[in-house]
Amino acid sequence: MISMRLLEFCLLPLLSPQSPAPAATPTPPEVVAAAATETAQGGDREQLLAAEQAGANADAKVLRQLADSTDVAVAARAAWLLGKLNQPEAETLLREVATGSPHAAARLQAMQPLTQKAQAASFATAVEALADADVGVRTLAAQLLGKLRRPAAVAPLMARIERGERTGDGPATDLQAALLALHDLGAGDQLLRIATALDDRPAIGVGPALTWCFQELSPKLDPKTQTTLLVAALDHREPLLRRYAIGRLGELAVPSTANALEGRLAKETAELRPLVEVALAQVRGDDKPPPSDEMERALANAKSLMAGARARWDRMPLQDRVIATTIPVSLLLVLMLAGRLRRRRAQAVTAAATVALVAPSEEHLEQMAAEAEAEAEAMAAAADAELATDDEVFEQEAGETDGWGEPVDAEADAEAGEYVGEDGFGRR
Repeated sequence: MISMRLLEFCLLPLLSPQSPAPAATPTPPEVVAAAATETAQGGDREQLLAAEQAGANADAKVLRQLADSTDVAVAARAAWLLGKLNQPEAETLLREVATGSPHAAARLQAMQPLTQKAQAASFATAVEALADADVGVRTLAAQLLGKLRRPAAVAPLMARIERGERTGDGPATDLQAALLALHDLGAGDQLLRIATALDDRPAIGVGPALTWCFQELSPKLDPKTQTTLLVAALDHREPLLRRYAIGRLGELAVPSTANALEGRLAKETAELRPLVEVALAQVRGDDKPPPSDEMERALANAKSLMAGARARWDRMPLQDRVIATTIPVSLLLVLMLAGRLRRRRAQAVTAAATVALVAPSEEHLEQMAAEAEAEAEAMAAAADAELATDDEVFEQEAGETDGWGEPVDAEADAEAGEYVGEDGFGRR
């Protein structure tokens, strides 16, 4: 009995209800996700470093996985390394990155080598990349389609132009690349659709590319289609395109386009209105009466020449424009150098003439030398005469002397019988 009581007393604290222990605070999901992401990124960086060290022997599949890393920098670098590999499967994996990576930077890095290599197998990738959310990826995709030169690329490129985004403050480089690709594909039959799409939904910076397409492709159309296309372009919002259309209609000189040009006179800007007048005169066959006043005719001719020059300038390719701009500058430099040399030569001639005027002539120098020589001879003669005179006077004063400077007494010598010889020593 006592033992049962003792056992019950010992088990009572264990059997009686006890207060629960405080529950642990749960970790927020975002903290767990951040920790997992950081751990994954650390592992991705280690794998990327190993791939960097492996160089050309890096595992292409590992780089493909790293292109999907949560670390954008790791993904972009992995795509770049994948593009540098020459392994057979590398290009296939690169196409997957170009359309499947969650990071625009990685997709852009993948599209660059694909565009450079321009393999036919990349056609589907380029078409899919035309719908990418990043404008840089879309631009490279359009360039790749232009390089591949496949007629099947016309439809997706036209879709990009007609339904493409018009967002952002910068130029629409994807639409520019699409226009140039259509030019390379020779899609002249699509010019009206292109102009209509860009007139209804304008984009920044597409004017030069659009005008280039018209300039290069419209002359290849039959005359009737070309005329209709140019008349439609007269109302386009892009000034460069209107300028080209006006100048080209003036060159074609189709009489049926006169009404369209006349209607444009009231709408065109002050900059292009003179060009419209010139084109209209060309279409009409220059049947306007010539100006009666000389000044008026000169102004009209100058205006026509300027308008024609502008039209030709707008139709010139970029390379020809650079050459046309470089030649006058070079000629100007040559003329400046020639003028400088001419001035230097003129200065040298002037200096020589001045020296010649100041310097004595040869005849004068010879005359001066002759006069100096005659004067020297005269002075020498005068000195000789003076010396001779002095000798005579001295002899008269001193008398005759013998060879020893003693006076000669002729009578005494005669008495003494002395004989003076030629040597003057008084020998008998």
